[in-house]
Parts: sequence; structure tokens; C-alpha cells
Amino acid sequence: MIRRKRPYVAGTLATALLGSVFALATPAYAQDATQERLVNADAEPQNWLIPFQNYSSHRYSRLDEVNRDTVGGLRVAFTVSLEDNSRGNVTNDNQSSPLVDNGVMWVEAHSGMLYRLDISSGDAGHIVWKADAGIDPEEHPRTRGFAMFEDSLVQNLTDGRVLRVDRDTGEIVWDLQIARVDGPGHSGVNLQEEGFRSNPLVAEGVIQVGNSRGDAGTRGWVAGLDFETGEELWRFYTVPGPGEFGHETWADEAGVAWRTGGAAIWTGWSYDPVQSAFIGGTAQPVPMFDPEYRPGDNLFSNSALSLDVHTGELNWFFQYTANESWDYDEQGVHMLINAPFGDSDRQMVTHFGRNGYYYQLDRTNGEFLTATQYVESITWTEGIDEKTGQPIEYDPSLTLQTYIPETRWARADADPKSVCPTVLGGTRWQPPSYNPDRMVAFVGSQDGCSGPNLILPSLSLEDGGIDEQGRWADGVPGWATPSIGLLAAVDVTTGEVINQINQEFSNRSGVLSTSGGLVFTALYDGSVRAYDDETLEELWRFNTGIGIKAPIISFEIDGKQYLAVIAGAPTGNVPDGRESAAGSVLYVFTL
Repeated sequence: MIRRKRPYVAGTLATALLGSVFALATPAYAQDATQERLVNADAEPQNWLIPFQNYSSHRYSRLDEVNRDTVGGLRVAFTVSLEDNSRGNVTNDNQSSPLVDNGVMWVEAHSGMLYRLDISSGDAGHIVWKADAGIDPEEHPRTRGFAMFEDSLVQNLTDGRVLRVDRDTGEIVWDLQIARVDGPGHSGVNLQEEGFRSNPLVAEGVIQVGNSRGDAGTRGWVAGLDFETGEELWRFYTVPGPGEFGHETWADEAGVAWRTGGAAIWTGWSYDPVQSAFIGGTAQPVPMFDPEYRPGDNLFSNSALSLDVHTGELNWFFQYTANESWDYDEQGVHMLINAPFGDSDRQMVTHFGRNGYYYQLDRTNGEFLTATQYVESITWTEGIDEKTGQPIEYDPSLTLQTYIPETRWARADADPKSVCPTVLGGTRWQPPSYNPDRMVAFVGSQDGCSGPNLILPSLSLEDGGIDEQGRWADGVPGWATPSIGLLAAVDVTTGEVINQINQEFSNRSGVLSTSGGLVFTALYDGSVRAYDDETLEELWRFNTGIGIKAPIISFEIDGKQYLAVIAGAPTGNVPDGRESAAGSVLYVFTL
């Protein structure tokens, strides 16, 4: 374990000046983010205290100054450049939400750099301190956010470290290597490939983190850490090892597939204070396109999980697609919703699946309630069984599922095959939103088909490792076929899609809904857009010129509503052939 306690300051503010600069630049006072405040985050619409707005991941703003009638007057209030975090790496990949507490904003840029900004004036973001976590430039810069709890910020980083940072001073309280450390139950394979990309979640004094590098050929896991000390309290392996429940669902003759089985965690989870449970999803099994390497249902890949906050024990699970082979991982956001469904009020988990279906489950036991197609075309299955929630073709007696053979990639294929939806989904990390007043859930994602693909077989190494082709599908043409954007709305009382539109560019930002009757989103071309939440008619847009993969938030200063988003996706061609620009900029909008 690595423990450090030192000033956590980089850039233009010297350590010796930190105290005086803080006193001069930050008149706003931000009280501790206690458990009580976080549980009741909905009561503070002026702030944004949790990465997905509240513990249920609703991403709903109760502010309504910006509404259908006024949204046309939105303008840029101010911007803050986050480019100095790049440290020579031009591949910006910002996917995180800022956090806001009473005129103070914290932002995490793509290489783990933290900023504290004084935004109390409403017309500028004054940098109070900049903090560099010291990630090796060779590490992939991607991050999906950080958490706030009590007097601290909590980061989990791509290099496997977890940090607790004093949110007022920027001082590190502790810095621990959690991933890439051998321990009890570890498979011992590809340990150095582990790391974090999802935002952490803190509740009841426990920090929830999860290994995000399943695609790199690692064994997935979720861990709970003590907030005060960083000590690991528990670890739940999402790929069961020998003697653990579910291990028999990795049925290869060599008995090694589980060692590198994936089932990663790379999107933030939700927290249910009633059940004292962390609830979220897991990614696909690995190798992703070669089910013959790993016969069996491959638990707990492609599953929703409910884990006890203090012990990590499994409360329940629901597997969406057993022995899956299209990269339809279901690690995306799982929203917690209380609403009427059927003949009674239900405590539900809702999930827009990467496999093209929208699901509702009972939150108390994982019981399947309903599933509805929300993308235009699905060709990997004929549908979802209304009683079991499993694909219609699923046969529990088989260790190798067939599904629809014409779209099921197999080692014996002589000709390429296509499949819908695209392997990008559906939706991946893009967070959805839930309007509790209308009882409508929204998703921003993409739509399309992938292929044709010709999948080459994976080669097993002696220790259970997988050759590079099997891990990454290198050289497979068409696996990331460009797709168009999709915006859809679902009535959670019925589980039915009530409206949907296509957008000309892929949506990798997700959505924010508001009590002003609006849905905000951003597209890969760099445009920020607002839609009428009933008709999905576009009412406003602003183009930053920089690709966007980060979600939008909303907050209030002195009674005035603001919206903010980080523009900074990797450069590349958008579908109409234009090149998106490089950059890393925080945009803040107001009327």
C-alpha cells in the first residue's frame, strides 16, 4: 500500500500560496457533503453533489428558469480551459461530470487532474487550485468522474490507485494502490492490466470501486473501501473462481477461461439506502466475440447485481444475456425508480441495455418485470421471454447458446456476418435520466448495425491468458461501424417507448432532464442541444467545435440557473466527414 499526505497542488498556484489564494478567491462556503445531504440531494437542486445527481442516478434537475419558453436565450456564461492537464497527450477523453456545492465547482480532467473553481460570481470560473494525481502519460487518459463525501473528494484512477483528497485544500489524505495488487482469490493473470474508469460511489462510509479493464483480459471485481483509511473491506469477484457460486458457468475443458473472464465495471453504480445496497451492472465476458472459448452462461457477466454495502455479499443478480458474443455488455447505468407498475407501486431498477432492450426489474429481489425494444432493429434474438426476461432462444441445458445463427459469430464461419444493434449498442456509459414528475425515463445513445465481421478464434495460453486477437479483436473489419444518434423516452409505469428520434451524430454524452420541460444532451460533433421533453422537438443548440462524451449538469448561483459540460473527446471524423477538433474546455451556459 502507498500512503501519502502532501499538498496536492500543481500548475500556477504554489503550495506556499495555497492558503492565501483560497481565502481571497473563494468567498463561497461549501459545507460537508454528509450522508444525510447526499441521501437528500434532490432537496438541493442548486447543487450537483453526486456524479449522477442523486444516489438513484436520476440526473434530473428541479430547476426551471431555463424552460421551453426561455431556452432559446441560453448563452455561454464562461469557459475554463482544462488543456494543461494533457501533459503532452493530445488524446483528450473527458467523460466526467463536474460537482457543485454552493458556488464552488470541482472538475476532473482526463488525466486525473482535479480543479477547484470559484464560480460564485456566475460569470467566471476562477481556479483556486489545480491538482495532478501523477498518472503516467502512457496510461489511457479516460475517466468518468469522481465522488464527494464529507470533507473530501474521492478519485479512482486508470492506474489502479484510489485517492481521498481534501476538497478545500487539495491535500491528499490517503493514496492507495487498490488494483494491480495481488491478493486472496486473484487469478494471477494480467494483474498489471487492471485499473479504474468508472466513477466511484461513496455511501455509509464505504467507497465502491470496480476493476474496469475486463477487455484487457482481467477477472472482474467490485470492492468496498473504508472512507476514513482506504482499507479494503471486501471484494466481490464478478467472475466466480473455484468453489464460488456460479463458477460452473465457465465450462471450458481446460478450466482456465474464468481467469481472464472480464465482467468489468466501467460505469458508476447506484445506491439504495433502504436496502443498504450498491446496485449496478457488469460488462461482457472475455474474449468478447468468441463464446466457444468460454462455454457456459459466464456468470456474472452481462448482469445486474445488488451487493451489501458493508459486506459485499450478493443480494441478487439478473443476467441479461448468457454466453453473449456481440460485446453487448450491460455495465451501463442502472437507475433506481419508485413508481406504479402493473397493479402496485414497485421499487424498480431500470436499465437501457446495450443489447437494444430497455429493462425493468424489482429492486428488492431482481425479479424481471418487463423489457421493451428501444432501438430500430434487433437481429441477434427474436425477442425477450415475457416470464423469464431471457432471450427467447436461450436454452439452459446448453453450454453454447445458438441464439440466431445467421447473426451469431462462430469459429467455423467462412463468410462475415452482420448484426443489429451495432456492437456500440444501444447505450454504453452514456447516463440516462428520469423525470419523477412525468414518470418518464430518457436515454441518449446511438443506433445502427455492425458488420460484416469475421471473427477469428482466440488462443488460450497456459495460465488462462488470451492472445491479443481474442482480447481486442484486432484486425476485425467493421466491428465499430459508425452509427447515428438516438434519443428515446419510456413510460416507466408501462415500460413502453412513448417517443424517439434519431440524431445525425452519435450520442456518447447521455441526457439530463429538467422540470423546465427539457431534455439536454450533447453529440460527438460538439453540439450541445435542448429538446422538448414531450415532443422531442429540438429547441436550442450550441456547437463547441470539440467532440463531447461527457454528461451535462445543471446548478444555480444566486437564484440563476446554469448548465455545464466538458467538451473534450478524441479527435476523429463525424459521420458527415467533418473532423472534430481537439481540446479540453469546460463550457458553462446561462440565460
